[in-house]
Amino acid sequence: MKWIRLVLACCCALIRVLPAGAQTPEDYEKMKAAYEAAAQDRDNLRAQAQILLQYKGDIAAMQKQREQMNAERAAWEQEKQDLLRKASLFQEKIDSLQAAVKDAEKRAFDLEQERDQAKQKITAAKGDVLVIGNLQQKIKDQQQRLRRAERDSGVLKKKMDRALENLAKQKIVEQTVREQLKESNEKYQTALEDNKALLRKLDEQPKQYAELAREHKILLQRTGTMHYNLGVFYTKNKEFPRAITEFEKAVELNDADAQSFFNLGYIYAEYYENRPKAIENFQKYLALAKKGDKDIDWVKRYILTWQTWEGKRSVK
Repeated sequence: MKWIRLVLACCCALIRVLPAGAQTPEDYEKMKAAYEAAAQDRDNLRAQAQILLQYKGDIAAMQKQREQMNAERAAWEQEKQDLLRKASLFQEKIDSLQAAVKDAEKRAFDLEQERDQAKQKITAAKGDVLVIGNLQQKIKDQQQRLRRAERDSGVLKKKMDRALENLAKQKIVEQTVREQLKESNEKYQTALEDNKALLRKLDEQPKQYAELAREHKILLQRTGTMHYNLGVFYTKNKEFPRAITEFEKAVELNDADAQSFFNLGYIYAEYYENRPKAIENFQKYLALAKKGDKDIDWVKRYILTWQTWEGKRSVK
C-alpha cells in the first residue's frame, strides 16, 4: 500500500508541474501511458500485498503450529525420560525378584538336603528301635534267669538247712552247697547290674527317637512353608503350573495347610475352570480353616453355586 500511494503522488506532482499550455498530444499520451503503467504497478502491488498478507497469516499459523509442535516434542521428551526411569525401576525390581527366586531355590535345595539327612537319621532311629526290641528281649531273658537264680537260691538254702542238721555227716555236701550258693549270689548280683544297665539304655533310646521325630516334624513344616511361599510367588507371576506344583508339595508335607488348599482351589476355579478340582480343594480348605477366616463365605458360595448348577447336594 505504501508503494501505491508513492506512485500516485508522483503522477499528481508531475501533472501539477507541467503547465497547461505546454501539454501537447504527445505529452498527454506519455502521461496517459505513465498513468496506465502506474495503475498497472498499483494493481500488481495490490495483488502482491494480498499475497503477502495471505502468506503472513500462513506464516503466523505455521509459527504457532511450530511452537505447538515444539511443546509437544518437549512433552514427548519428558514422557520418554519418565518411561526410561520407570523402565530402570522395573528392571531393578525384576533383578531383585530374580535374585529372590535364586535364593528361594537355593534354600529349597538346602532344605531338601536337610530333609534327606533327617530321613537318614529316622532310618537309623528305626534301627535303634530294633535294638531296643532286642534289649527288651535280653531284659526278659535276664529276668527269667534272675527268677531261676532266685528259685535255685531257695533250693540251695533248703539244702543248706538240711545239711546243717546233719553237719557231721554232710560236711562235703555243705561245702558244695555253700560254693553253689555263693556262685548263685554272684550270678544274681551280675544279673541285677545287667538289668539296671539295660533299663537305663532302654530309657535313653525313646528320648533320642522322640527328638529325631520332633526335628523331622519341624523340618517338614519349614519345607512346607518354603513350598507355600514359592507357590504364592509363581501365582503372582501367573506361572500357574509351577504354583500348583509348589502348593501340592506344601500340602503333601503338611496336610493341615488350609491356605495351600484354598490357593489350589482358587487357581483351578479362576484360571483353569476345573470346577471338580476346585471344589475338592475348597472342601479340604473348609475342613481345616479357622472360624472367622475371610475366605470361608466366598468358598461356600462358590461350592453352593456350582453344585446347585450340576444338581448335586448343596453344602451346609
